[in-house]
Amino acid sequence: MRYQVPKGLFLIFMLIQLSGCFTWKPDFSEIETKLPRSDTRKLLEQANTFAEEANSEDELRKAIHAYGKVLTADPDNYDALCFLSTFYLLLSDAYTKDKRIKVSCFHFAMNYAERAMYTHPGFKALIDQGTRIWDAVNALTTDEMDAMFFWTTAVFYYYKEGLGAVGQVINYAWVKRARLVLERMTEIDPNWGGGAIHFTWGIYYLSIPEAVGGDRELSAKYFAKAITTGPDWLLNRWGRAKYFHVKMRNPNEFKRDLAWVLAQDIRKAPGHFAWNSYFQKDAKDMLDHFDDYF
Repeated sequence: MRYQVPKGLFLIFMLIQLSGCFTWKPDFSEIETKLPRSDTRKLLEQANTFAEEANSEDELRKAIHAYGKVLTADPDNYDALCFLSTFYLLLSDAYTKDKRIKVSCFHFAMNYAERAMYTHPGFKALIDQGTRIWDAVNALTTDEMDAMFFWTTAVFYYYKEGLGAVGQVINYAWVKRARLVLERMTEIDPNWGGGAIHFTWGIYYLSIPEAVGGDRELSAKYFAKAITTGPDWLLNRWGRAKYFHVKMRNPNEFKRDLAWVLAQDIRKAPGHFAWNSYFQKDAKDMLDHFDDYF
């Protein structure tokens, strides 16, 4: 007799396929610590030069390619690994609409962040012993904050944009894993990155359902704390407008925060130029399409 899948199970299976699954599995087996094959200073300087002008998709891809050259010469170059991680996040956020390409960008971002963390001897030793990433981060220090932050951001992006509603329920464990890394960063330096940690907690408490710990009032406090910590950082007000004010239906505050972002000189503002350029462009686009949000 041929086995037939019960209709209920078949429907669940199809929903999972349509919603997507968080299929990422970290793999450190092919990462081997090596001495630089050549002097990478000039290659890194060239990549940094491209990065400082990355205000379009073409310029961003030039920077990504240049940092890739650095890794060819020095596979364990921490700066290049971190820039590649954050720039794949930016490529997804600013210049990619296709969901499949976005997921690919999230994979790249997570991979490069993991490789950056793996350059720390204590983290590497734990990983080699079989410790999971979100537990091994306890060995990391303030020097690896960028890598931890980009990894956490990639996980949250993947969860939010790469999965449907059913996939998010199935893969909620990844939110808990990212939270463990965020808690480690908070333990090291809660005010790091001009309020980036407070900002991420604001996103966290805004995004997850209240039934599992979401808290809109606490989210508002964290966004406010981020701005107090980093009053000149574009990320904080741009993100509060894009996420908090839209979800909480605050049109006047939405306009106020985005107007502030547009008034800043992105060459002088803290944070990376490539991201600041995107924040301003996105702020203008949101204001130009105000009716789409409210």
